[in-house]
Formats: sequence, C-alpha cells, structure tokens
Amino acid sequence: MTFSELAKLLSENNIPVDVHLMSDSGWECDATEMDGVYYNKVENTIVFTQGFGKYDDYWNAEGWTPLKTGNETYANGGGHPNR
Repeated sequence: MTFSELAKLLSENNIPVDVHLMSDSGWECDATEMDGVYYNKVENTIVFTQGFGKYDDYWNAEGWTPLKTGNETYANGGGHPNR
C-alpha cells in the first residue's frame, strides 16, 4: 500500500489524523504488504492485515469497519454485511 492510497482511505472515511496505527500481519518476521485495513471508531484505531482474504477477527467483530480487503475498498463500511 502506498501512502497516497492510505491518505485517500483516511480522507474518504473521515478518519481523524490522530488515529493509532497497528499491524496484525501474523507470524512473519519481515516486512509485508498491508492488504487489509480495518478501523474501530470507538478505539480510534486502524489495524493493517496481510493477505487478500477477510480477517474474521475484524470482519466479524463488533465496532470494526473494513476500509480495504485485498483488492476491494469500502467507503464508510459499504458492502459490509454488518454495517
């Protein structure tokens, strides 16, 4: 993911600039792509995930909104069955 792509996601979804950024790429010890982006408004936290699938820990969890999973981008959680 490029910074331009991240900035666009943040802007389109009205994410505050003081959001906490975290990674949940799994067990890797090296740098990985950030293919998934999930946001929790209450916690003001974004979590980046690796891989092109949906991470159930965030996709199905209350309070988490998918902004991007693999090649799919969601504006304001659009397309998510629980949003």
